[in-house]
Amino acid sequence: MIVYMSKIEELHRLACEQSKDAYIDPVTGYRVLTSEALRKHGKCCGNSCRHCPYGHINVNSSAQDNLQFSKPALMNWVPKEGGLDVLFWSGGKDSFLTLMHLLEEKRNVILLTSFGAYTSRVSIQDIHIKNIAKQAQFFKTPLCLVPLFPNTDYRESVAEALKLIQNQTDLKIERLVFGDLHLEDIRQWRVDAWSEYEIYTPLFNTPYKQLLKRLWALQDDMGLSIKLSTEVVLSGEVLPVGTSYDPRLVGRLGASLLDVMLENGEGHTLVFPKSYMEYSE
Repeated sequence: MIVYMSKIEELHRLACEQSKDAYIDPVTGYRVLTSEALRKHGKCCGNSCRHCPYGHINVNSSAQDNLQFSKPALMNWVPKEGGLDVLFWSGGKDSFLTLMHLLEEKRNVILLTSFGAYTSRVSIQDIHIKNIAKQAQFFKTPLCLVPLFPNTDYRESVAEALKLIQNQTDLKIERLVFGDLHLEDIRQWRVDAWSEYEIYTPLFNTPYKQLLKRLWALQDDMGLSIKLSTEVVLSGEVLPVGTSYDPRLVGRLGASLLDVMLENGEGHTLVFPKSYMEYSE
């Protein structure tokens, strides 16, 4: 088996180097598409292709908990004209509100989500990237998934992803966009880290009352569910993952003297379509 797999890897490497779309499996005789050929399709087809560059993200199998991404992958891109906004997407309410703002500005948006390469989860928000892919599908927005391996530099991984986006879209990235609300030190870090780009934080210092009013309206209009993706600790109580983030919870957070938008890391949220019944836990 080891010899067979080594042979497969060599055949795949040679096919990619020679710009061939496929090679012949030496045992079965089947024609096997390369990762580069599959990348031209723009998304995972769900058929468990051997060299899927999208980590089998659309394969309907509970066994696919840890998806295999070796490098960034851009999904669901449709050719457009103009410049690009790359929105750093966590899957939560702040990212969602930012996306809605950009769409109202009629911007070309690509979501960018980094995740643990060996866990298939957005690290801080603890959201499985299959849910991230379902969000992108629902919002009809292209998605760039960026695997983060241990002991690799975050900015270098993001730089590789941004280069991929520019090469595959043939468009200029005009802005890197973040859903920051009021933490000036985080915002400044982003400006320093990506000084070659314009950093755009459209929600920054917007009153919470205004943001929440907009959030509840969009939730109702679009048929969305907003739930905690991590635990939140109140005085004498731990709110579990899956607790609804709603006006009642906002009131409880305020009464406990916590930031009601959870901006200081008290907890995180997942925005998900109610019509999509299944979550990847």
